[in-house]
Amino acid sequence: MTLTILLIAALAGVAVFVLGMRVSGKTSGQSSVAASRNQAPPIVAPPILRDEAPTFETDATVALDDEGFKLAFDVQRFDYEISGPHAAVLAKIGQNVAESVHQREYFPRRPMLLPRLMRVLNDDDSTRKEIVQLILEDPALAGSVLQRANSAAYRFSPVPIDSLDRAVVLLGVEGLRGLMATAILQPVFRQPKGYFDNFAPITWEHARRTAAAAEVCARALGNADPFVAQLLGLLGPLARIVLFRLTMDTYRERPEIQPRAEVFIRAIQTQSANVAGLIASTWQLSDPSIRALQEQTERLSPAIMTPLGRSVYFSDLCGALALLAHRGIYSAEDSQAMLMQQGLGKETTALVWRAAMAANEE
Repeated sequence: MTLTILLIAALAGVAVFVLGMRVSGKTSGQSSVAASRNQAPPIVAPPILRDEAPTFETDATVALDDEGFKLAFDVQRFDYEISGPHAAVLAKIGQNVAESVHQREYFPRRPMLLPRLMRVLNDDDSTRKEIVQLILEDPALAGSVLQRANSAAYRFSPVPIDSLDRAVVLLGVEGLRGLMATAILQPVFRQPKGYFDNFAPITWEHARRTAAAAEVCARALGNADPFVAQLLGLLGPLARIVLFRLTMDTYRERPEIQPRAEVFIRAIQTQSANVAGLIASTWQLSDPSIRALQEQTERLSPAIMTPLGRSVYFSDLCGALALLAHRGIYSAEDSQAMLMQQGLGKETTALVWRAAMAANEE
């Protein structure tokens, strides 16, 4: 638990220096998803008039979210009525969200290594040796740097890169900055086996695809720091992990009842945007970052969001679409059509989609 807390906390350090810079086995009625899941409901959306701003949520985006929940919790449906002790669990989760803002296991504090590393990366006078020495203080981070340097996106030589010094040269400052958040977050998304074992890996994949899309989207839209957009894009999946743990902890207080998927899903549906904002506030992120997340909570039309808010909105949407398209549940054509129906330009859609689809291949 302590290691997990520190790993989550490390992500906060990235934000501070760059900015300131969403059951033993299955429960009754929750059988495995049949092959029919691969036939997603068609995307049907009315044509958008030139002067009509797209709404934050449509029938198509709701259907997309539903498919993602079915995949993550391995259920065919989750529209069951929540009553009795399960309703009490759901109510307690809402109380825990408000009361747990200062609890380290849910809302981590600032770490030590990452602020130092980001300070060095943002200092033009820093030497490569200083960067390498700092990375070596965290073996897991060093391994992630080597893995990224040996990915198809960076290594063009048939000879593997086994020198951290060479890896730092190859990735450059931007490559290292982009690596920090995902490298530190990955262990946080690992959950012990038990209930809903698909949730953690599916949420992690969503996080990676969303982060990649956010970085590219911010560059394309302009007026938004790509790394900040990437960090904010990761807060949504992180909020889901926090809520999953809150829900599981609440169920542990009621050992006489078995955890039910619909309770976890309802908690995520109703609280994830709020939790992402609480994390950002606890980490003392910048005002523009807080505002970008508030725009999601307020469910504004993406057409009137700030560039950073639009990056968060479209990256989350694109990450969810890419996750399902990778499994053949949605087609690439329908997925990109949805992004454009929500107001993303055709060229930007193509760039963001390409990044999201490639993100989980390293």
